[in-house]
Amino acid sequence: MRKEINVLQDSMVEISRKAVLLMKDQINFTLEKFSEKELRDFFKSAIGDLLGDLESDTTDKMKRGLRESADFFSELRIDERLRLLIVIKEVLFETLSSLNIYTSPTAKRISELIDENILELSYHYEIEMMKSETGDVVVADEIADELYKTRKKLEKQKNFITSLLENSPDAITLLDAKRRVTLWNDAAKELIGYRQTQIIGKSLEKISAEDSDLRSVLREAEKKGKVLGSELSIKTQDGRLLPVSVSVSTIDNAAEKEANFVVVMRDASELRKMRDRAIDAEKLSAMAKIAGAVAHEVRNPLNSLILNLDLLEDEITTEKTERLENQLKIFREEIEKLNEIVTNYLSLSRLTKIEFKTFAIREVVHDAVRRAKAAAELSQKKVHFKFPLGMSGEQADEIFVMLDERQFARVLLNLFQNALDALSAAPKPKEIEVLIFQEANLAVIEIRDTGEGLAEENFEKLFTPFYSTKSGGTGLGLYIVREIILSHRGDIELKNRTDRRGALVRITLPLAEKAEKTLEEIKPDAAFKSVAAVNI
Repeated sequence: MRKEINVLQDSMVEISRKAVLLMKDQINFTLEKFSEKELRDFFKSAIGDLLGDLESDTTDKMKRGLRESADFFSELRIDERLRLLIVIKEVLFETLSSLNIYTSPTAKRISELIDENILELSYHYEIEMMKSETGDVVVADEIADELYKTRKKLEKQKNFITSLLENSPDAITLLDAKRRVTLWNDAAKELIGYRQTQIIGKSLEKISAEDSDLRSVLREAEKKGKVLGSELSIKTQDGRLLPVSVSVSTIDNAAEKEANFVVVMRDASELRKMRDRAIDAEKLSAMAKIAGAVAHEVRNPLNSLILNLDLLEDEITTEKTERLENQLKIFREEIEKLNEIVTNYLSLSRLTKIEFKTFAIREVVHDAVRRAKAAAELSQKKVHFKFPLGMSGEQADEIFVMLDERQFARVLLNLFQNALDALSAAPKPKEIEVLIFQEANLAVIEIRDTGEGLAEENFEKLFTPFYSTKSGGTGLGLYIVREIILSHRGDIELKNRTDRRGALVRITLPLAEKAEKTLEEIKPDAAFKSVAAVNI
């Protein structure tokens, strides 16, 4: 504290100069009676006594200093006297902010002392006025006693409200009439990134995006008294644009005769994603109806083409030439692509038809792995499916989930196929690792490959419908995967591995009720050691 007091004392001349300028700018009374030196001396005396109070933790010196300045004060109205103290507070506020010590215990104590002096001064002169007007000292003293009790009650309420604001889970900031930040709680720091020392005393414009409506929201709140749930973007400390829901209320400040603001901000990223997803789902729902009808019509001639292609290959034997063989191969590959497109579009129209049953998750994964291995062997892809040992099969069998077996098998096969594709051009070892374990009340499946991993710029687009990184892909595979998992009240995360090269897909599903009674919770930090061993 001593060091910070010394810093302020060293800045006393500059602080006094600023106080005089601010007083001239904001207080309407005749200054010709006082020289600038008298004004500066007053501020130096008052602020000096205030700094002396800090070390003794009392307010006596400053009160005495103000009373000794009574001749100076007698020339002013009561509201002007109070304003002098507010000027002191504002100047110290700016000085402390520029020194980046506004949030220190010293700074908080300064603010408390000035507030106490403002109340004390108001109380003292109001009583004097009552005595002079009523001539009844007893009544004036009784009123003074009531005012004192009321002041203490208000102080207690103020401290309680300040504590609520500072510890709220919502990001809350208070602004003065000049839109400067006077309170910045921990949740605001977590959401936006700025520490209190970086933002207190600064304009909230610091976090306004260039195209943000924050200024207009504050103007609207000033007119209407409040604005609730306005969505806009703010700029975080690291330069990101963050969507937030902002509510603003005004607080009348009689001393400043202008409104202050309470600004509450909530991260709207997930809300915006959910809304965008709902819009996408609505569009796709309409598209799915059309796609389903068209796909059914296309499927029949496709089946006919495949059948006739088989017959044609049987007919051509010794006369078959290498050129014709290549053409037939291309013919079949293109038909298979068309068939895959039809299958994907048909899947869109079937997403809502879910039949849940209870399954041991190991069985479902085991079957999907078996089919994926067969597909890899058929396409002559040499890939090793790896299952780290940990739990015994009997324990793994006890992880039960509610699934639509057909749809969830489609999820796993799609993810395995993506992993196989990623390994095509990857160097050895070419491995797909599958983990099954439990975290709290969730069943977890992790699929890890040793491919090239994912480009960072593609992460946000991977689950977007019709977006594909594959040549000739429909862009519906991962979208359908996510929709199926969400319909199972689960979640999916796709990221690059941190332990080695490759990608990692993590699926979480809620446990079935049957499992909740029989399973012991596995701690998350032991998750990667406790995995189901699936033997193929």
